[in-house]
Amino acid sequence: MNKTQRNLWLAFLEESKANRVYTAFGIRAMEENHPEVAQLFLEVAGAETAHAISHLKVVGQVKSTLDNLRFVVESERFETARMYPKMIQEALEESRSDAADTFRLAMNREHYHLGLFTDALKELEKKLGAPPQTAAPLQPKVKAEVVAASRPATENRQAVPEVKEEKGRIATLERIREVVFGMQDGLVSTVAVASSVMAATSHRPIVFVAGLTSALAGMISMGTGSYLSSKAEKELHAAEIEKEAKELESNPEEEMAELIELYRQDGLTMEEAERMAERIASDRKLWLKTLVEKELGLSLETLADPTKDALTMGVSFLLGAIVPLIPYLFIGTSPVIWVSIAVTVAALFVVGLIKARVIGRNPLRAGIEVMVIGTGSGLLGYLIGTVFPRMFGLAMTP
Repeated sequence: MNKTQRNLWLAFLEESKANRVYTAFGIRAMEENHPEVAQLFLEVAGAETAHAISHLKVVGQVKSTLDNLRFVVESERFETARMYPKMIQEALEESRSDAADTFRLAMNREHYHLGLFTDALKELEKKLGAPPQTAAPLQPKVKAEVVAASRPATENRQAVPEVKEEKGRIATLERIREVVFGMQDGLVSTVAVASSVMAATSHRPIVFVAGLTSALAGMISMGTGSYLSSKAEKELHAAEIEKEAKELESNPEEEMAELIELYRQDGLTMEEAERMAERIASDRKLWLKTLVEKELGLSLETLADPTKDALTMGVSFLLGAIVPLIPYLFIGTSPVIWVSIAVTVAALFVVGLIKARVIGRNPLRAGIEVMVIGTGSGLLGYLIGTVFPRMFGLAMTP
């Protein structure tokens, strides 16, 4: 590996970061009525920009305008389609609405910038007679997020089985989540169909057939939907991992600088970050694994299994859908609607308890939340089955 090339990338990252930080400090100094300090911050920020540009030119990343436009379009697409949406989601999960707002504002502007750059690229390609082409990202995509430092390659072997067991446990929990969500959807959708048809017709066989048909259709829909979405997610993750592998192969110095910067964001000193990065980089597979996990938040070992996801979701939906139909096998009068809803509510409460255990929420609160959804669906179905037919003169008698 060329250490000088790596150091040029690392210097570029540091100078670029310093420019933004000093500019922000200068603006704050102006807001606090310290113009002499603001002038100092802003002057030095300008110098940092000059240094960063010089490093970038030497490293060979300032190319022709056509190549630069292609690179920018690809980078803007990455930010708007992957980077910022992921950051917004993680900020909301951690109840950081302030961070989500600033990410969302930046993403919206990046969408606008992407349109401008895309139009400019098309016009320039047309002007130069160049075939349309998308350039691969060249610049480090360092994310400003706190991530846990990777363990050394010589990690205690006794911990390996525990790590594998933990990953297996997480995979199982995710499968339980599929079961919980599938059953919840099956319960809610079927009780609405059954109650609305019973209210409209008061004919038990019709209700049972309609509910079973809805359950089977839902099973197919949920199963195929889960398969397609899981397959698309797996392909997307595989493509991102492949792209990272190509970047590592074509420009290891850049990736090394990026890894050092990530470790520095973890709180390590420059010397510690360099030593850690060099140890990781001594094993190419470990290097790729570390970059994939720290940059992309993915794992080479836990890609989705579309077939298992589809089967789990479809079967869970069908099992949940059968529960609201059971009372219709034994009761033929209108009170069966309330019996079905009561059975469904009880089942939903149990599903809520399981869901709470999986995601670590308060069991009682989660159970009540799911119960309210189920009860509301049943009441809504009843109203649809009684009010709408009467409005249009379609009410049927038993």
